[in-house]
Amino acid sequence: MSTKQSPRTPTEPRDLNAPFFKIPEVAWLLGVSVDTVRRRIRAGLLPCSQAVEGGTITVSRADLDAYHEATRLVALPKRHTRRRPARAAA
Repeated sequence: MSTKQSPRTPTEPRDLNAPFFKIPEVAWLLGVSVDTVRRRIRAGLLPCSQAVEGGTITVSRADLDAYHEATRLVALPKRHTRRRPARAAA
């Protein structure tokens, strides 16, 4: 007996070089939940397309790469501060 996977479960894409990805595949690629991907699409942060009204929502590889680049965290350079000499004990 097979079990049905929840539509909210991120799934690994069959082809990582595909031109378009479904929402669960995008969630897996970004390491977030399916609901998070839907919220980011609704907020206009992640562009998507839909072939027909009520059809499958897809995200293009180019849009996914642009989103990833825009939200990438970059480490700030370390500030060198001078250490103050320790106070003498009174």
